[in-house]
Amino acid sequence: MTTPDPRRWALGASAGAALAWAGLVAHAPADFFLIAAIFCLLWIPLSLAAAPPGVAVRLRPRPADLGLGLLSGLLLFGATRAFLWLFCGGLTDALCTPTADLFGRFQPSGLAPALVLGLLVAPAEELFWRGVVQARLARRFGAERGLPLAVLAAAGVALASGEPLLALATLPTYAAWCALAAWRGSLVPALVSHAIWTLLVAGFLAPR
Repeated sequence: MTTPDPRRWALGASAGAALAWAGLVAHAPADFFLIAAIFCLLWIPLSLAAAPPGVAVRLRPRPADLGLGLLSGLLLFGATRAFLWLFCGGLTDALCTPTADLFGRFQPSGLAPALVLGLLVAPAEELFWRGVVQARLARRFGAERGLPLAVLAAAGVALASGEPLLALATLPTYAAWCALAAWRGSLVPALVSHAIWTLLVAGFLAPR
């Protein structure tokens, strides 16, 4: 009798959690941040169990990685604000309505939602998309092919959930975080960058 591979079981469970998370974000139920906190507390250990060997080393913080994550998060936020200015109040108003609708549904203001976004949501997404998906794709197809495949997979899930604005945001941000993970061989810069970007865009300085 063959013994089940716990890592394979965890991979299926973490992938199912990613699909469920996309649906949760798309529907934004009442008490979203409370539900998100509980969900991510369950999703994180699943992704840790599904990640290829060496994930603990890739999560070890180094000063250079922390600084790079902070800098890249600020740069991505600046690029996001510039993009939204061009398409919402600058050259055109094409994104004004969907952007206002997105932030209106989540109402991401206050300390508690910020803590959920920065300390749970960003790490949960990073551990799955960079720690599991990109790492496994890189091991199978090589780093150069694994990177774009991981970005397309994340954008595809966001698009399938019925959130074209999130899918649009996923392409450049996830490409940057995938590149950081591949370059540094660490999940820390992308995780910090993701947390900073999310806090600034959705937590404190949401585009108006």
